[in-house]
Amino acid sequence: MPIKRKKEAESQDVFFDDEVYLGIDIGASNLKYGIVNSSGAVIYQHSQSTNASKGLDYMLTTLKRLILNLQDKYPRIKAIGVGVPGIVSLDGNVKLAPNLPEWVDVPLGKFLNNVFSLPIAVDNDANAAAYAEMQIGSGKEFDSFIYVTLGTGVGGAVVINRRLYRGENNAAGEFGHIIYNPFEPLNSKKTYRTGVLEEYLGKEQITVFAKKFIKDRPESLLHTYEKTDPYFISDAVEKGDETAVEILSYVGHILGLGLTTVMNLFDISKAVVGGGVSLAPNLLLESAIKTIKERALPHIAENVKVIRATFTKDSGFIGAALLARDYEKIN
Repeated sequence: MPIKRKKEAESQDVFFDDEVYLGIDIGASNLKYGIVNSSGAVIYQHSQSTNASKGLDYMLTTLKRLILNLQDKYPRIKAIGVGVPGIVSLDGNVKLAPNLPEWVDVPLGKFLNNVFSLPIAVDNDANAAAYAEMQIGSGKEFDSFIYVTLGTGVGGAVVINRRLYRGENNAAGEFGHIIYNPFEPLNSKKTYRTGVLEEYLGKEQITVFAKKFIKDRPESLLHTYEKTDPYFISDAVEKGDETAVEILSYVGHILGLGLTTVMNLFDISKAVVGGGVSLAPNLLLESAIKTIKERALPHIAENVKVIRATFTKDSGFIGAALLARDYEKIN
């Protein structure tokens, strides 16, 4: 169904009779949140800087204040969902969030339950996003699919038979931590980050690669842009810049290799790709599909389907709200 979006001033009268759910997506750069009704329609949404550099205590205080303010504004909130970019246990303990300073063994679920009496669902942000796509987005017609989110970091989730596959520690689907380059010198501070896919597909990593790539291409339009991030690369592709086309094709190739690995492992031929980087021209996904058809097992290659997510930038808070909505059913 189409997602309804109402401005804050209009929303309370229009949806007053609905039970509503609060969803929060804690990103490395932005904190996105919104109110969603029982059908998944967005009543209100907003975002602000995460200010992760200010530390854990600041972020927790901000989160508490935000929820209290939204409860005052929307007293019919029935449950709260929070997505976090990291490994989150079933009880809401954030074991590790690589892109958030100080977020190691943070009992976020316990912290929120001590303050609020509502049901609270805390989960990995990619799980939340995949849940949104499965319920009301691009994955609603698939029984099983791989979900990948491309943004500041690279996340993922696996849906099997209409359920999130969670693994032993509720940490399955870490697409960005597939080892892409086993010959990369070991990162002495974070050995688990050595040569992983996120170090090649993250927004900043794409920007650094593009900056190096264009040094020998003085004719490229990218020299005229203030940055070489995915947004400007996409713009140059649309203008027919051959260098930008090569860069985006290469990024799609890396994405395709990662998807091939996961598809072969789980015997799944469908993928939904979200996150800000997924808004790039179709060339990105076309390149990924081409690679999968070349490298995947034949039965995967013959049936492969890779599509853009419905909720590219908003999936985290929408999915978190829907997880909160279904908290009792899935726990």
